[in-house]
Amino acid sequence: MSSSKPNLTVIACHAPRSPSMPPEQDLNAQARELFSSLDEPLRPILLAARYPRILNKVAELWRRPTLLDCYFEELLMDTRGNRQGFPLSILLELCTLKEHYRSSAFPTRTGIWDETNLTERFR
Repeated sequence: MSSSKPNLTVIACHAPRSPSMPPEQDLNAQARELFSSLDEPLRPILLAARYPRILNKVAELWRRPTLLDCYFEELLMDTRGNRQGFPLSILLELCTLKEHYRSSAFPTRTGIWDETNLTERFR
């Protein structure tokens, strides 16, 4: 008998959407705090103005790297094949925010056996 555990990352990335709710028209407190904490060149000004619900969700997931990585992928990749996509200016802000998140806010962790760690350890 095999006891295989479900891959929670895959489940989290492909969780069903919540029931239809009215669109959020304003940034919530968490999103405003995140926005003001970012250096000016990183602030997603157009995203906040045109898609506040997205920035609200990013702020909600900010301290949950696996889930936010999944959310960024959902936003930036058309997995359903029928999406129009974001305007270029919004896309650039999302990519900038994602890059900042992955490189500075929550850098990708490396294992102790990665080549860069070995090089540093045995100098």
